[in-house]
Amino acid sequence: MTKEENIADLRLDRPLLPGKALAGDLLDRKGFVARVTDVLWRISPEAGLVVSLEGTWGSGKTSLLAMLEELLNAEPEQQRAVVVHFNPWLIGDRDALLRQFLASIAKAVRLTDHAKEGKRVAKELKTYSKAFDVLKLIPGAEPWASIIKSVVESVGNTSEAVFDYKTPDIEARKLALENALRKFPRRIVVLLDDLDRLYPAEAYEMVRIIKAVGDLPNVGYVLAWDEKYVSAALDKLSVPFAATYLDKVVQVRLPVPPLSFPQRVALMNKSLVRLAKGALAQHFKGGEERLGLLFHHGLSELIEQPRDVVRLFDVVCSIEPGLRGEIHLADILGMAILMIKAPPVFELLSRMPQAFVGRRPGSRTEFRDVKEVVEHYALERNHAIDSCTHAKAVRDVVHWLFPQTAKVDDAFTFGRIESDEGHLAAPDRLLIALQLSTRSGDLSLVRVRQYLLNPTERAAIAASLQPDNCIDFVAQLGNMAESLGSDVAIDVENLAIAIARLIEEEVFVRRARDRDDVFSIRAERAAVQAIGQLVKRSHEPAAIDLAVQILSDEKALSVASRVAIMNFISDDRDELNYLKVPAERRELALEAFANNVKSAAQNGDLFAKSTPDLVLWVLTRLKPEHCKLVFDAIQKTDPNLDNFVEAMLKGTFDSHKGQSYQLPKNIEELENFIAIDLLKLLAAERLKDELLGYPIRAAWQALVEGKCIYGKDGSENRK
Repeated sequence: MTKEENIADLRLDRPLLPGKALAGDLLDRKGFVARVTDVLWRISPEAGLVVSLEGTWGSGKTSLLAMLEELLNAEPEQQRAVVVHFNPWLIGDRDALLRQFLASIAKAVRLTDHAKEGKRVAKELKTYSKAFDVLKLIPGAEPWASIIKSVVESVGNTSEAVFDYKTPDIEARKLALENALRKFPRRIVVLLDDLDRLYPAEAYEMVRIIKAVGDLPNVGYVLAWDEKYVSAALDKLSVPFAATYLDKVVQVRLPVPPLSFPQRVALMNKSLVRLAKGALAQHFKGGEERLGLLFHHGLSELIEQPRDVVRLFDVVCSIEPGLRGEIHLADILGMAILMIKAPPVFELLSRMPQAFVGRRPGSRTEFRDVKEVVEHYALERNHAIDSCTHAKAVRDVVHWLFPQTAKVDDAFTFGRIESDEGHLAAPDRLLIALQLSTRSGDLSLVRVRQYLLNPTERAAIAASLQPDNCIDFVAQLGNMAESLGSDVAIDVENLAIAIARLIEEEVFVRRARDRDDVFSIRAERAAVQAIGQLVKRSHEPAAIDLAVQILSDEKALSVASRVAIMNFISDDRDELNYLKVPAERRELALEAFANNVKSAAQNGDLFAKSTPDLVLWVLTRLKPEHCKLVFDAIQKTDPNLDNFVEAMLKGTFDSHKGQSYQLPKNIEELENFIAIDLLKLLAAERLKDELLGYPIRAAWQALVEGKCIYGKDGSENRK
């Protein structure tokens, strides 16, 4: 599909055109329109007729008028009516509205092949208006007298001679006009569209005009309007008994046929095939029936008019490209229908997504049960749903999209929330959906899946990560791996090692170095958690082997440090449900870890790792005999020891000024590398350097002063 074709197809809200309307009738309304043409045969030289086609905005009234015109023009020539179009909405001015209405009729009549009779009708209309020129000053003159005058003046040359008259006899003038119309050999059918787009005063004026001329012989009117809007307009202008007033104007009132279920299906199918090919591709497994299930659970009831389908797919066409492959197409449709038919619900979803899924998307720490959270927001959720016009259908859509809400409401639900299948109810999918796209700094779940299942793409994906999304990416690797079915094959061992090494990529180093918030977890913690979720897919012996492999891997020092802490330092043994190191392999694994730290120091790579502070701290706690060798290697690549001091004295981080530096509580941890007195002498020399900036200066300052110093500006952290 070309760009031009895509733009053209974005809006399907194009009414059918005369001449092509019957061929384009997808809703099988030809039979209804044919009955309208039968009704119009009641127009005769003795009487006129007013018919209304009544339907809500977007119900297809304009298309029905086009079909009606096509059928009228297809009648035998001798019986064919003169069809007059009049769209008051295009006039835009109340006085012009009054003038142009009858002018349109007169113009159409004069252009017929019955020119003599047509000119006579136009002349009588003009003469009639001249009578009103006098009568407009006479009390009791009909309110539409001035209308006829202003209208007819716009027809033809006003300098033409008119019938002489001695008295302003309105009835005589009207009788002459009626006689002219009776002699006109064809019916005149005036099609009036968009009356429900007028301002109330204009709508009332149009109704007055129709009431005034509706009994003219040989003239029929077909009004396409939303009766509720027109009645409300009359009410606003204090017209008593507005509905009854319309009954006096219109002889035959016909409601536009509602959409049947098969018609709704046909419109939806037509709109679906107009989407870009990529939108209809199978991005998720197990989702073949999801579109149909949504349609039968509330969506079909919210599609009341053809324009509802148009509005729905306008939104879908706008947001789907940014969500393609991230959210299932059915869930995109479900969110879109909430946008257009249930704005209060979508507003609540955007503002409080936890009310629908049990936790705020993006949050990694939960303190309450999901069901408890969803139940907590039941009152606000129900208030939003009940404020919608079709509350039951909206509730059905909400229950289908977010099964947790159905469980809380004790309603039927399929009970499935599958992130791997693109379900909106998965909090991390919902986060992307509410953003309406994945921007450069946003997390793509498509890329998460590719990383899991396609080893050849991992390097490119890692290179595409940003500091803002890299840790969330790692967390999602674990979440998605855990959610994948057992039928999806994953090489757990190789993937776990890849995740452990991923943390040492430059983007994670930048994230750790430039950290400016207190709400994110450390990268190596996220990695260990993700690897633990992977381990759940394998047997315990594999998990034990994996723990030893990570500790021994020279390219995964940060995660290896966390695994060592979990096994040999942390008091929280709950973390040891996975990645256990057996006692008999402890020394072997730790020796390999220490040798890897020494190699990194010798290569000058140690401080290019994500967490050199953690690596050195684990080394001094668990393998202190290796610290001198590591320090000697550091001195050769970093003679000023700036990186060493910055790592070893890294202290707390807070929301006030960020990272602070201080001596470790156990000075021995530092002295395993170098004597503290010697290090202080070096500190005094380094602080003489006026070019030494923060945070390095703060670390040396903390060493000399024995205080907790903020790395941002060298001020003291007194907490």
